Amino acid sequence: MMNKFLAIIFLVLSTVPAIAQDEQSVGKAIDDLTFRWDNESIPLNSYEGLMKFCNDVEYRNDIIKLLNDIHHYDSVLYQRLVKASHYSHDKEIEKTLEEIKSFEKEYSMKKFLHFLSEECHDEKDIEKHAEELKNDIGMNSYDGQIYIIETELNKYIKHITKRMDNIRDHVDHLHIK
Repeated sequence: MMNKFLAIIFLVLSTVPAIAQDEQSVGKAIDDLTFRWDNESIPLNSYEGLMKFCNDVEYRNDIIKLLNDIHHYDSVLYQRLVKASHYSHDKEIEKTLEEIKSFEKEYSMKKFLHFLSEECHDEKDIEKHAEELKNDIGMNSYDGQIYIIETELNKYIKHITKRMDNIRDHVDHLHIK
Protein backbone atom coordinates (compact mmCIF):
# COMPACT_ATOMS: atom_id res chain seq x y z
CA MET A 1 0.00 0.00 0.00
CA MET A 2 2.79 2.42 0.94
CA ASN A 3 4.66 1.57 -2.30
CA LYS A 4 1.56 2.43 -4.38
CA PHE A 5 1.20 5.71 -2.53
CA LEU A 6 4.87 6.58 -3.09
CA ALA A 7 4.62 5.59 -6.74
CA ILE A 8 1.60 7.88 -7.22
CA ILE A 9 3.37 10.77 -5.45
CA PHE A 10 6.46 10.22 -7.57
CA LEU A 11 4.36 10.17 -10.75
CA VAL A 12 2.54 13.38 -9.82
CA LEU A 13 5.74 15.18 -8.82
CA SER A 14 7.55 14.08 -11.94
CA THR A 15 4.82 15.56 -14.17
CA VAL A 16 4.79 18.97 -12.45
CA PRO A 17 7.99 20.21 -14.17
CA ALA A 18 6.63 19.06 -17.55
CA ILE A 19 3.36 20.90 -16.97
CA ALA A 20 5.21 24.01 -15.81
CA GLN A 21 7.53 23.84 -18.82
CA ASP A 22 4.54 23.41 -21.14
CA GLU A 23 2.80 26.41 -19.52
CA GLN A 24 5.98 28.42 -19.96
CA SER A 25 6.02 27.57 -23.65
CA VAL A 26 2.38 28.63 -24.12
CA GLY A 27 2.93 31.94 -22.34
CA LYS A 28 6.15 32.56 -24.27
CA ALA A 29 4.48 31.58 -27.54
CA ILE A 30 1.67 34.06 -26.89
CA ASP A 31 4.23 36.78 -26.08
CA ASP A 32 6.15 35.97 -29.28
CA LEU A 33 2.99 35.92 -31.38
CA THR A 34 1.87 39.24 -29.92
CA PHE A 35 5.25 40.76 -30.79
CA ARG A 36 5.12 39.32 -34.32
CA TRP A 37 1.53 40.52 -34.79
CA ASP A 38 2.46 44.01 -33.57
CA ASN A 39 5.23 44.15 -36.19
CA GLU A 40 3.19 42.72 -39.05
CA SER A 41 0.01 44.66 -38.34
CA ILE A 42 1.69 48.03 -38.98
CA PRO A 43 2.35 47.54 -42.71
CA LEU A 44 -0.81 45.46 -43.16
CA ASN A 45 -2.85 48.38 -41.83
CA SER A 46 -2.34 50.38 -45.05
CA TYR A 47 -3.54 50.02 -48.62
CA GLU A 48 0.05 49.30 -49.67
CA GLY A 49 0.21 46.53 -47.07
CA LEU A 50 -3.06 45.09 -48.36
CA MET A 51 -1.69 45.20 -51.91
CA LYS A 52 1.39 43.31 -50.74
CA PHE A 53 -0.82 40.76 -48.96
CA CYS A 54 -2.95 40.33 -52.08
CA ASN A 55 -0.12 40.13 -54.60
CA ASP A 56 2.86 38.60 -52.75
CA VAL A 57 2.18 34.90 -52.16
CA GLU A 58 5.05 34.46 -49.69
CA TYR A 59 3.97 37.46 -47.60
CA ARG A 60 0.34 36.31 -47.69
CA ASN A 61 1.34 32.82 -46.55
CA ASP A 62 3.45 34.29 -43.73
CA ILE A 63 0.49 36.39 -42.50
CA ILE A 64 -1.91 33.45 -42.78
CA LYS A 65 0.53 31.25 -40.85
CA LEU A 66 0.86 33.93 -38.16
CA LEU A 67 -2.92 34.20 -37.87
CA ASN A 68 -3.26 30.41 -37.70
CA ASP A 69 -0.57 30.27 -35.00
CA ILE A 70 -2.40 32.95 -33.02
CA HIS A 71 -5.62 30.97 -33.32
CA HIS A 72 -3.87 27.73 -32.31
CA TYR A 73 -2.31 29.14 -29.14
CA ASP A 74 -5.48 31.02 -28.35
CA SER A 75 -7.31 27.67 -28.49
CA VAL A 76 -4.66 25.89 -26.39
CA LEU A 77 -4.83 28.62 -23.78
CA TYR A 78 -8.63 28.52 -23.81
CA GLN A 79 -8.68 24.73 -23.23
CA ARG A 80 -6.21 25.03 -20.36
CA LEU A 81 -8.15 27.82 -18.74
CA VAL A 82 -11.42 25.89 -19.02
CA LYS A 83 -9.75 23.03 -17.14
CA ALA A 84 -8.28 25.42 -14.58
CA SER A 85 -11.68 27.07 -14.06
CA HIS A 86 -13.04 23.73 -12.84
CA TYR A 87 -10.58 23.85 -9.93
CA SER A 88 -10.39 27.56 -9.30
CA HIS A 89 -12.78 30.48 -9.45
CA ASP A 90 -10.03 33.00 -10.11
CA LYS A 91 -11.46 36.18 -11.68
CA GLU A 92 -8.41 36.45 -13.95
CA ILE A 93 -9.18 33.04 -15.46
CA GLU A 94 -12.79 34.04 -16.03
CA LYS A 95 -11.76 37.38 -17.61
CA THR A 96 -9.33 35.64 -19.94
CA LEU A 97 -11.93 33.06 -20.98
CA GLU A 98 -14.41 35.83 -21.75
CA GLU A 99 -11.77 37.74 -23.68
CA ILE A 100 -10.95 34.71 -25.82
CA LYS A 101 -14.66 33.95 -26.44
CA SER A 102 -15.28 37.53 -27.48
CA PHE A 103 -12.19 37.51 -29.71
CA GLU A 104 -13.35 34.37 -31.52
CA LYS A 105 -16.97 35.49 -31.79
CA GLU A 106 -16.48 39.00 -33.12
CA TYR A 107 -13.17 38.98 -34.95
CA SER A 108 -12.11 35.39 -35.46
CA MET A 109 -9.14 34.63 -37.66
CA LYS A 110 -11.47 32.94 -40.13
CA LYS A 111 -13.57 36.12 -40.39
CA PHE A 112 -10.43 38.24 -40.72
CA LEU A 113 -9.06 36.05 -43.52
CA HIS A 114 -12.44 36.19 -45.26
CA PHE A 115 -12.39 39.97 -44.85
CA LEU A 116 -8.88 40.16 -46.33
CA SER A 117 -9.98 38.01 -49.25
CA GLU A 118 -12.87 40.37 -49.96
CA GLU A 119 -10.58 43.37 -49.63
CA CYS A 120 -8.15 41.79 -52.12
CA HIS A 121 -11.03 41.48 -54.56
CA ASP A 122 -11.87 45.16 -53.96
CA GLU A 123 -8.19 46.14 -54.33
CA LYS A 124 -7.96 44.40 -57.70
CA ASP A 125 -11.16 46.12 -58.82
CA ILE A 126 -9.88 49.53 -57.68
CA GLU A 127 -6.56 49.07 -59.48
CA LYS A 128 -8.33 47.79 -62.61
CA HIS A 129 -10.45 50.95 -62.73
CA ALA A 130 -7.84 53.33 -61.26
CA GLU A 131 -7.84 55.75 -64.20
CA GLU A 132 -11.62 56.14 -64.11
CA LEU A 133 -11.70 56.44 -60.32
CA LYS A 134 -9.06 59.18 -60.32
CA ASN A 135 -11.50 61.40 -62.23
CA ASP A 136 -14.32 60.69 -59.75
CA ILE A 137 -14.93 62.63 -56.55
CA GLY A 138 -15.76 61.79 -52.95
CA MET A 139 -16.24 58.21 -51.83
CA ASN A 140 -16.30 56.99 -55.43
CA SER A 141 -12.85 58.39 -56.19
CA TYR A 142 -9.65 56.36 -56.14
CA ASP A 143 -8.56 58.00 -52.88
CA GLY A 144 -12.06 57.62 -51.43
CA GLN A 145 -12.10 53.89 -52.17
CA ILE A 146 -8.64 53.49 -50.60
CA TYR A 147 -9.79 55.43 -47.55
CA ILE A 148 -12.78 53.10 -47.12
CA ILE A 149 -10.56 50.01 -47.34
CA GLU A 150 -7.99 51.44 -44.91
CA THR A 151 -10.74 52.37 -42.44
CA GLU A 152 -12.06 48.80 -42.43
CA LEU A 153 -8.54 47.36 -42.21
CA ASN A 154 -7.78 49.65 -39.30
CA LYS A 155 -10.90 48.53 -37.45
CA TYR A 156 -10.03 44.82 -37.76
CA ILE A 157 -6.34 45.22 -37.01
CA LYS A 158 -6.93 47.49 -34.00
CA HIS A 159 -9.40 45.03 -32.56
CA ILE A 160 -7.13 42.02 -33.05
CA THR A 161 -4.18 43.92 -31.56
CA LYS A 162 -6.23 44.98 -28.54
CA ARG A 163 -7.45 41.43 -27.98
CA MET A 164 -3.94 39.98 -28.32
CA ASP A 165 -2.60 42.51 -25.81
CA ASN A 166 -5.42 41.80 -23.34
CA ILE A 167 -4.98 38.04 -23.59
CA ARG A 168 -1.21 38.40 -23.14
CA ASP A 169 -1.76 40.60 -20.08
CA HIS A 170 -4.15 38.06 -18.55
CA VAL A 171 -1.69 35.25 -19.22
CA ASP A 172 1.04 37.27 -17.50
CA HIS A 173 -1.21 37.74 -14.44
CA LEU A 174 -1.89 34.01 -14.37
CA HIS A 175 1.87 33.36 -14.42
CA ILE A 176 1.68 31.24 -17.56
CA LYS A 177 4.96 32.25 -19.11
